[in-house]
Amino acid sequence: MLQDLVRLTVTRVLHDKILLGLLIVGILSIFVGGFNAKEDNPDSVKRVQAQMKAETGQTASANPTASSAAPVQALEPGLATDFVKWWMTGAMDYATQSALQNHTAAFRWMTPQASEAFQASLWTPEVADGVTHGRIVAAFQPVSVQAAAVNPDGSVVVVLNGTLVTQGNGRPFTQQIQMDLLVKKETEGLRICGIYNRVANLNSNSTY
Repeated sequence: MLQDLVRLTVTRVLHDKILLGLLIVGILSIFVGGFNAKEDNPDSVKRVQAQMKAETGQTASANPTASSAAPVQALEPGLATDFVKWWMTGAMDYATQSALQNHTAAFRWMTPQASEAFQASLWTPEVADGVTHGRIVAAFQPVSVQAAAVNPDGSVVVVLNGTLVTQGNGRPFTQQIQMDLLVKKETEGLRICGIYNRVANLNSNSTY
């Protein structure tokens, strides 16, 4: 009885083109809906950067007379936080084999002023040379990365907290890092446009 009912239903669906079409559309909508849900939550900042470049390219073609110095666009605090988390993997890399290359890549996502401020406090020529040649051993341990403020111009201040431990010829030198990073969404993508770095020595807590 049940088999006859199933056979009758399948036969009717196959012969009824409208019903068959609705069934196919329903199945496809389920799969497409699942893919769209994933697309709405990009899993990497690189993917977001590529999407932003595509969008700005379309905008430029639609408005050929638009000024190249476009105003700062509104930025989601969550995206700014994810961007800083991704950026710091290179900017705070102190491994001998990869530090120089990763710092160079990280500086490309910063304005010249922000890059200069960062190098003056955390990646001086002496530190860069010591790390890349093995005379200085250093490691950064992040504690927290979170958005602290959204500015009227759409930029976001993200606070990065962590501990930096360096060792040269003497005992380890420990610093508590608290960095205020100004992140903006510009036409070419996200950029760190300002850095205010507060560093506190924690040498008295070192037990090495």
